Amino acid sequence: MNQKNLEFLVDQIKYTGFGDTLTPALKEQMEKGEKEFTIAHEASFGSGTLSSELSFKKSDQSELYFFNSYKAALQKEGASHAPEQIFYVSKDNTFTMKEAFNLLEGRAVNKDLRNKEGEMYNCWTKLNFTDAESNGNFKMNQYHQNYGYDLEAAVSKHSIKELETPKFKEDLLNSLKKGNLQSVTFVVSGVESKM
Repeated sequence: MNQKNLEFLVDQIKYTGFGDTLTPALKEQMEKGEKEFTIAHEASFGSGTLSSELSFKKSDQSELYFFNSYKAALQKEGASHAPEQIFYVSKDNTFTMKEAFNLLEGRAVNKDLRNKEGEMYNCWTKLNFTDAESNGNFKMNQYHQNYGYDLEAAVSKHSIKELETPKFKEDLLNSLKKGNLQSVTFVVSGVESKM
């Protein structure tokens, strides 16, 4: 087993949002030397559980393994159907586990992505649950800057207390860009309410 490859994969898993609890399972699977393997992961967010299956494949030319993708399925309390999506792992266009959860919840995520020509672009991405691709994945709708949506302008229309402090405002906008639900304090006629 290649130690540097293990360390690289451990970092890649960690920065994709799965933490470092999968390291023993990863090491065990790599030591077996099989061509392909998967590792299961589960995380709870409120009333939903995101079950993920991380896929690894060994190179045909060397002993190195690659973390290619993960399949995420969201099971919500009381729901009979768990939507699932395969998220591909690459240098520039990877969605983290939390972003995958937010997308499967039906929220949009703002990302800097790289096109086929290698140019970076920013867009909001949202899963289209009514349109599936041939592999079963939902199509990802992308809304670029030309679409005309400005998060800061949209949020600024509301009397949100956190917008008064630059650091809180920045944190709020960054959290919303990741697709997170965010608690804020609305001020209406001098009365503060958490929502």
